[in-house]
Amino acid sequence: MKIIPILFITLVLLSTASISTVFSEEEKDIEAEISGGSTLNAGTENNQITIRINNKISTDFSNVKAYLDLSYPFSVSSEDSNEFHIGNLTSTLVTAYFTVNVDGGAKYGTYKVPVRIVTNLGTYMDEVEIKVVGQTVLKVDSVTVDGVSNAAVNPGDIFDLAVTLKNSGGNDIKNAKVTLNTNNDNIIPVSSSLSESFTNIRVGSYVRSIFNIAIDKNLAPRNQKMSLTLEFEDALGNKYTQNEEIGLRIVGQPKLEIGRITSNPSTLPPGTDFVLTLKIENIGTADADNVRLQLDSKFTGNPQAFLGRIEKNDYANGVFYLNTAQTMGNVPCKLIITYIDSQGEFKSEKEFNLSIGASGPTSSGGATSTQTSTGTRPQQNGTPFIGTQGSSSIPIVPIVAGIVIILAAIVGAFIYKKKKKSKKEIVPPVTEEQ
Repeated sequence: MKIIPILFITLVLLSTASISTVFSEEEKDIEAEISGGSTLNAGTENNQITIRINNKISTDFSNVKAYLDLSYPFSVSSEDSNEFHIGNLTSTLVTAYFTVNVDGGAKYGTYKVPVRIVTNLGTYMDEVEIKVVGQTVLKVDSVTVDGVSNAAVNPGDIFDLAVTLKNSGGNDIKNAKVTLNTNNDNIIPVSSSLSESFTNIRVGSYVRSIFNIAIDKNLAPRNQKMSLTLEFEDALGNKYTQNEEIGLRIVGQPKLEIGRITSNPSTLPPGTDFVLTLKIENIGTADADNVRLQLDSKFTGNPQAFLGRIEKNDYANGVFYLNTAQTMGNVPCKLIITYIDSQGEFKSEKEFNLSIGASGPTSSGGATSTQTSTGTRPQQNGTPFIGTQGSSSIPIVPIVAGIVIILAAIVGAFIYKKKKKSKKEIVPPVTEEQ
């Protein structure tokens, strides 16, 4: 029978302890509750945190101060910005304000920040939860054409357009997709698509999308605006779509070549005045302005010609009034062409030969050309050509001399025959016999 009272007492004690535990968990003398600024971005400053202080007992407190006990990744924005003076605290709610910074390297997550409330009757502790999210920023870091920043392209070019992106936010980016829209049907991909995907882009890292692009040769030079669409997710699965614009400078490039070489007369003996005509063709993708020709050779006369503007797919003739001087055989000539386009002044050189003596102007089969300029344009290669051949000269003087000799022989023979005949016709007188 003694067992029953013992069990009863044990049950009463357990019940009392359980009730006491529940009461202690539900009741707090002073409670702190965050009411604003509960989600902060990593790397930000002067974030305002608003906390409500609730006095849950009937006792009035005085000289009350609230403190945020900050630790990484949080810090004070200014001196004492982590404390707030409340003064008297009655049974009503009081709002305390704090200003904090969040470190740029803070990871995604929810942080518990202790709240310390100091009163005239003692110190009370509580805590609030603050969620930190990294700023999700994916930005265009650079755009290059065949590895060169701010490079221009020409109609007809095929090149690699590289777009470098940087994760400059506070958290990793995943499932990123980069899509390029050229906004022009004459600018198309060649060996690549116009989109590329990346599984993960860590904070501070770079990725590069390379698009192999071709431009139609008939496209007029212009500044082309293209659209870049960036789609990605942050570490919490939130999706973002970001639109950027990039530019492409399509400038075109003149290319001047010698299309034909003619002379008047076509046969050029030594010491002869003649007119040399050079047909200059613009086979490039842009107009050439202020075109000038300078002929470097052994000929005398005027070696310069001004052609002005030559539009693409057009030509102009350079005319030179020269004298062959006392030269013979194949005479090397260098033509220096200077012109201006949208990128500045440029110079190219073309080489050819003129044949003096038995034939007219000819060109060397392996003619070459070089180009120099104040810009960065590569050299242009000349196009081999065949000049107009003159007819072979005939040795007139020997022929005339031969004809004269033959005529003299014929005349001499005729006179000789005539004299001989006349001698035969003379009859001596006949004498009579006595």
